[in-house]
Amino acid sequence: MNTKSGNPDATSASIAPRPKVSVGNVLIMLLSRYREASIAVVAVLLVIYFQIGSNGGFLTTQLMSVVLRDAGRLGMIAAAEVMLMITGEIDLSLSSTFSLAPYLMVLMSITFGLPLYAGAAIGILLGVLVGFINGFITVRLRVPSLITTVGTLFLLNGVTVSIYDSQPIVAPSEEPFNAIFGESLFGPNDSPFSLHGLSAFSPFLWALLVVLVLAVVLTRTRFGLHTIATGSNITGAREIGIRTDWMKIYNFMIAGGIAAFAGIINTAEFSSADPTAGSPFLTLQAIAAAVIGGTSLMGGSGTVVGSLIGAFVVAALNNGLVMVGAQATTSDIYLGAAIVAAMILNVQVGRLRLRRRT
Repeated sequence: MNTKSGNPDATSASIAPRPKVSVGNVLIMLLSRYREASIAVVAVLLVIYFQIGSNGGFLTTQLMSVVLRDAGRLGMIAAAEVMLMITGEIDLSLSSTFSLAPYLMVLMSITFGLPLYAGAAIGILLGVLVGFINGFITVRLRVPSLITTVGTLFLLNGVTVSIYDSQPIVAPSEEPFNAIFGESLFGPNDSPFSLHGLSAFSPFLWALLVVLVLAVVLTRTRFGLHTIATGSNITGAREIGIRTDWMKIYNFMIAGGIAAFAGIINTAEFSSADPTAGSPFLTLQAIAAAVIGGTSLMGGSGTVVGSLIGAFVVAALNNGLVMVGAQATTSDIYLGAAIVAAMILNVQVGRLRLRRRT
């Protein structure tokens, strides 16, 4: 082997120092590759801040069960919104479905003796029907989804509060329905890793299951690809044979069913059906969670996993600010500022991702 007459460029390349791998480089790579990474970093920083500010009280089982309960409720509705926002639509009426479905479930159980399982199935079907109506009006009658669902929001709110004179109804206890779908069996002497301990987090566990199913549907199925194509380029999608109108209607139906399911879990947890449980503020927070989680308002791209992380950020802010001494009257200021800051971070990360691709 002749080492003297070798290619000098190859020799210099072989002995060139390798680029240093730093924590900053790894972080930039993760942020540019995974759109959920930026909001995940925000979530971690918030947990650290609230844990220190509350003298170690934030990560207790009792408080985390509250935070994850709220994150689960918001996360399911946010994931439902993601599916619609990817197609270029939005549904502001999900909070009304969230209230109406469990309210009817409890009423049918009390009035007609219907088992909660059957009432829950009817409630979810009602949510699917509401989604179909929203989708049909939006797609076939060419009414913008923002207007359609605002009308449905007020309509369903009016129906819910007029059924039983706006009064909450105590839900019957029907085991194992309540334990499976939200009732917390956690006691002071129970381990957080026991079955009773896990029941304290059951709303979040259900949300996690829903999000994982939607993530698989969105990224691994033809339905998911058609959903993304509908929002990315609706004209091109139609030209290759995708039934874009029905894709939108289907996603409205999925969103309505998920919102109804979230409301049923909420009622099972509190053993009460409240007609005002799903205020419009709930939908706005869910949309905020979806957007700060990495979903575009322009359609064509989104992440249901990011929406769940975004829901955790919103829930952590709602509860953590109180833990560190913020007044209830000023908590919305911090929440709004944090949402804007998270959005700015997402925009910058998006630009970074585009630069690395080019």
